[in-house]
Amino acid sequence: MDILFFAGVLVSLSLGLFAWRQTQRLARPDAGRVGVPALLLIAALLIGFAFWGQYTLAGQHAFDEMDGLYPFIAGPSGTLLAAIAALTAWIARRRSEPDE
Repeated sequence: MDILFFAGVLVSLSLGLFAWRQTQRLARPDAGRVGVPALLLIAALLIGFAFWGQYTLAGQHAFDEMDGLYPFIAGPSGTLLAAIAALTAWIARRRSEPDE
């Protein structure tokens, strides 16, 4: 299970960097300039919460038994939000490019 978590973190980082680079190149300001960084921040917080809840003693004591599902679900949710941010940034970048 540890391999899957860290693979998800790597995928999230890759998607986050892609989304960040796409929003920095936008020709005009739009919702992508604000929404994508907000989504990436929430994704980072969810992944940090998942790491804390699963891999630290304090987190394991706070979320034991069935409560452990919250950090377990937070990791994939953060990766999903990073993917949504990357898709949003890609669409915003395509819309901001002039038609040829």
